[in-house]
Amino acid sequence: MKLLARGVLALAFAALPLSAVAQNFTEGSVYRVVKLRILPGKTTEFYKAFAWAPKVWEAERAAGLMLDYQIFHSTSYVGEDKWDVMYVLHYKSMAAMDTLTADAAPVVARVYGTPENRDMVSKMAGDTAETVSSELIRDIKLPSQK
Repeated sequence: MKLLARGVLALAFAALPLSAVAQNFTEGSVYRVVKLRILPGKTTEFYKAFAWAPKVWEAERAAGLMLDYQIFHSTSYVGEDKWDVMYVLHYKSMAAMDTLTADAAPVVARVYGTPENRDMVSKMAGDTAETVSSELIRDIKLPSQK
């Protein structure tokens, strides 16, 4: 009998619509967080290539495609997921990211000047670092405590 009661209770909870489950926060803006590991002996070349990134991000921000960006350097992390440089790109919403690639293409092209220049910087970046992780995170606002 207890087993039957538990089964009925489990079915009752499973049948609840998802809208009935209260979300205890409000979704905010979106961030792209990327952690990079500089390859051994490639620090100078990495920073030469990476110097283009803020130029691109400033142009995207001026065009209204992103809100802001930040760049960080690790000073003490040890382990298999060690990273050297992390950058965080701040976007207004997930919807802003839907057309980002198409909207950013002409902006990025203006920054690099020529496709050959962009390809050279891209190759240099790929030869000097590896991506440790890349993820989207979302800002949330919790309700105030009463």
